[in-house]
Amino acid sequence: MTPQFVPLPPAHIQPSHWDEWVIGSAIDPDLTALNLHSLSGTTPHDYLLYSEKLPRRNDGRLSQGILRQYQHLEAGGWWCNGVDILTGDSALWGCFKPNAPRSSTDGKPIKYEHPPKTETGIFALRVPQKLQQKIGSSCQQPLSLEEPFWSQVLANTDIPIVLTEGSKKAGAILSAGYCAIALPGIYNGYRTPKDAEGNKIGSPSLIPQLAAFATPGRKIIFAFDQDTKPKTIRNVNAAINTTAKLLEARGCQCYIASWTKQYKGADDLSVAKGEAALVEAISQAKPLALWQVSQLKQLTYPVSVEIDPKLRYLPDLEIPPSAKLIALKARKGRGKTRQLERIVERAIAAGHPALILCHRRQLVEELCRRCGLNTITEWRSSETGRLLGYGLCVDSLRRDCQAAFDPSAWEDAVVIIDEVEQVLWHLLDADTEVKKHRVEILRNLRQLLRSVIQSEFGQIVISDADLSDVSLDYLRNLLEFPLEPHIIYQAADPSSIDPSEQWDVTNYPDTNPKRLVADLIEHIRQGGKPFVCVSAQKHKSTYGTRNLEATFRKLFPQKKILRIDSESISNPKHPAYGCIAYLNEVLPQYDIVLASPSIETGVSIDLRGHFSSVWAIAGG
Repeated sequence: MTPQFVPLPPAHIQPSHWDEWVIGSAIDPDLTALNLHSLSGTTPHDYLLYSEKLPRRNDGRLSQGILRQYQHLEAGGWWCNGVDILTGDSALWGCFKPNAPRSSTDGKPIKYEHPPKTETGIFALRVPQKLQQKIGSSCQQPLSLEEPFWSQVLANTDIPIVLTEGSKKAGAILSAGYCAIALPGIYNGYRTPKDAEGNKIGSPSLIPQLAAFATPGRKIIFAFDQDTKPKTIRNVNAAINTTAKLLEARGCQCYIASWTKQYKGADDLSVAKGEAALVEAISQAKPLALWQVSQLKQLTYPVSVEIDPKLRYLPDLEIPPSAKLIALKARKGRGKTRQLERIVERAIAAGHPALILCHRRQLVEELCRRCGLNTITEWRSSETGRLLGYGLCVDSLRRDCQAAFDPSAWEDAVVIIDEVEQVLWHLLDADTEVKKHRVEILRNLRQLLRSVIQSEFGQIVISDADLSDVSLDYLRNLLEFPLEPHIIYQAADPSSIDPSEQWDVTNYPDTNPKRLVADLIEHIRQGGKPFVCVSAQKHKSTYGTRNLEATFRKLFPQKKILRIDSESISNPKHPAYGCIAYLNEVLPQYDIVLASPSIETGVSIDLRGHFSSVWAIAGG
């Protein structure tokens, strides 16, 4: 709604308060008139200071200390309460926004006041009939205008509830045609019992007003603010997770709405982009499980260097000597490995060794080759030995292995952990050699990283296209230092992708890959040159590399086929031996390539115009 179409405020609402709701938050004027009241003088005391727990004089009047603390209320402000959905009456509890707010102990203004010494409630605003009809239009059974709105909502689980924070956001969402209730804060949807000292003595439970809506089959959509501060984002995520868990335990289906962080609240989005944008954000809310997965991939730490998403390759970046933990995130194929090469070159030129840590031997070998370092198996026959540093798998961070690893010997070194998300997952969960020595390996890793950051020139560099808070949180906790990461970040920009790099993707939803393999065989018959990724190698695996190789050799004896798996790349007599380091030179010699997970992230295949398709058979 644009200002020229805003009606004049009713007598009980000051123009500035009216404009704040109707213009500043895109709230329907009729809804505003029903729920907003401008108060001044001592009248706000009657709305806020009613608790019997407040200190009072012998005659029952409030103590002078309380009156002084809340003296600012007399300058006026606006009040909003709503309906007590448990009784159907006007709610006693509500919210007051003072014109002249007081300051908290840290000097920040307290924007909103709620009745002190009382339990918080929810904002279930009074809804005008035209919005009741708008909300009811999407229900299987239309709402009756003769019965109380919230009583019908409680009884009708077909009506989704949008849960937000703050009365104005609830007003904006109701105005857009969704049934919305608001909490006064993100943590106010549940309570946790505590003793007199404030210690938790029980599990959290939903507040009664929210529990009343938590009926089996009800869809609850969270529409909390989209914040940019890492600490705030974590708090919001924690509050959503706890509240949603309690709601789903009662049979609700929880969804989470999101929108661009350029607009913080739901009302900000509606004002800036229109009601349609808010409707779209809510209608496209993610199921809780999918949202939780997306949170694991979030990177919310402040970015130190942001690279233009349209750049095809990362520019040459100077790393400040003062930066101790450097994190590099950019999508695949943008030159992260080249950046690591430069970092190693500069470290060696300055007289500091480099240590490369990966979770796969082939990845270590490739990265060492590109950085000019020895692997742990090469240093004895090399003229430089360990002088410049070396690379090894994290499984070998032990004294009793070939590296005879000493974590205290790497002061002033640059430690590089490429594909850090997978490295840490491998360290904590792999069933390889690391499983037998996990405690020692993690202890040595912690000692190594501490030794590096406590030295004058030492630096830790981590890199991953999927870098997330999970890895940074883990490493910072491992270090036990309040170390702020120096993050270099290039966001993904679909509009910058060259059309020649865009692929058509076909998904086979079948329970087995028979149809996929049949299509693959037909593709080869028609002259296709496929690169086939599979998740297995052994003879017992029907669709593993060995059995597929046997099938294709029988069907296409004239085709050149290369099998790349852990057996072939380690067999000196096999054509795939050592090919990981030279894939761009080896692959053009073959018509069909079958690859197991022996080729993983960190290996760059830059070959163009040879393969006609890529296929994946993923088990599990």
